[in-house]
Amino acid sequence: MKTSLLFRLGLLAVVLSCSTTLASAQVSVYTEDAKQPGIGYWSVETNQLQRDYSVVRFYTAQHEKIYEERLEGLCLDLSKGTAACRRTARMLSDGVVRVQQARNNSLVANGLGLFRRAQRTYAAM
Repeated sequence: MKTSLLFRLGLLAVVLSCSTTLASAQVSVYTEDAKQPGIGYWSVETNQLQRDYSVVRFYTAQHEKIYEERLEGLCLDLSKGTAACRRTARMLSDGVVRVQQARNNSLVANGLGLFRRAQRTYAAM
């Protein structure tokens, strides 16, 4: 009886230690809306186990991904709420607006054909 209880406790300890190891290896995701409503939002993913890179993604208000960048050697942990975290979040929110404006400008330019030189035709007088 006593060995069965010890076996169960040992098995429980192994399961709990594995679950905390697996939980710490998960990817943390932080998201925040841009300052201007209707523009979009950003998200940051960081591998908490290795902490060797972060992935920043910008989305439209319709949840379409418009830009993604992997930042090697940089671990962004915005969950602390310090002044540096708030500054980084503010910079990312400004980045959403800039990326959205650049995307809109390039779509207009592509639609109008401004990236190729227009041929001029002159009427004979």
